Amino acid sequence: MDNNLLYLNLAIDKNDTSLGFASSWIVEISKIYSRVDVVTLRLGEIPNLPKNVNIYGPQSSKNKFKKYMYLHKEVNNLTKANNYSRCFSHMSAISIFVTSRLLKKNKIKSTLWFTHPGPSFGLKKFILFSAYKFSENIVTASKTSFPFISNKVNIIGHAIDKKNFKNFKNQYKILNFLILSRISKSKNIEMSIDAFLNSKFKDKNLDIIGGPLNSNDKDYFNFLISKYRQYENINFVGKIAHSKLPTLINNYDICFNSAGDGFFDKSILEALSCGILNFYHNRDFDDIYGPYAERFYFDNETDLINKINSLSLMTSKDTETFFHEIEEKLNSHSLDTLANRLKPFF
Repeated sequence: MDNNLLYLNLAIDKNDTSLGFASSWIVEISKIYSRVDVVTLRLGEIPNLPKNVNIYGPQSSKNKFKKYMYLHKEVNNLTKANNYSRCFSHMSAISIFVTSRLLKKNKIKSTLWFTHPGPSFGLKKFILFSAYKFSENIVTASKTSFPFISNKVNIIGHAIDKKNFKNFKNQYKILNFLILSRISKSKNIEMSIDAFLNSKFKDKNLDIIGGPLNSNDKDYFNFLISKYRQYENINFVGKIAHSKLPTLINNYDICFNSAGDGFFDKSILEALSCGILNFYHNRDFDDIYGPYAERFYFDNETDLINKINSLSLMTSKDTETFFHEIEEKLNSHSLDTLANRLKPFF
């Protein structure tokens, strides 16, 4: 069989804050296949990609039903015209669900990458469970980032572009605070903002970079803007193209992430790579922080307030030592090693 890969994903759009990184996965994975055919559910601005990569997808104006119809039709056409040694779905359980009969018919085994606690009930949970059962392999980022326990679930870490997310800091400061996250209730953003506003650094600036993905997120976004409108130092920056993030976030010193179990957010790794001290709420990051875990993990808002206040006790030497000691752990989540980590499941 030819060394061809059928690649399914949520979006190709280099300007998307949350999903703009997806193209970097395609670039790395394309190094181990002769041909990569990517069928996406949303086609935005396409970045420069290797010559052996072909992109297929509906424009973003298409509704969900039309997107799934497009996906089924395109995969049907592609599997008739090409031999694929594997199907890989990046964060898109629905794509596996919609195309499973076509994949089975053509004897194409699938690998699903999924790193999210997943829906707790309803149709979306059924779709994820069906995709999990159908896939030969599941790859995920951490021990709580996939909701079903099985021998087919494999923890391989994240894939951040450390060539771009670099630490250029030569002095420790406590000036600019950041939340780098999708705007969603599930991300528990209010905990971070409220803790900041009750800390001794409440007069500093806190910027929230990121935007909503769906209608529920948009409602929550509007709620947050209204709730914190009176605070001139709380700034909702909105979405930023992922390619511009490394330069932008290098202007910050402290970052908060209130997402709990299941959310092994790569934004924490990106912030750490840029030399930004990051407080976190998901114990899966303890492995990276090592002996510093209790200094930066917070259990609730009061705990976070106390730990923000303790920043004044840290010295530049403390910070320098911290980033030096976690560097090896960050390297294990580097984009450069992604293809080798995925190979056993291809």
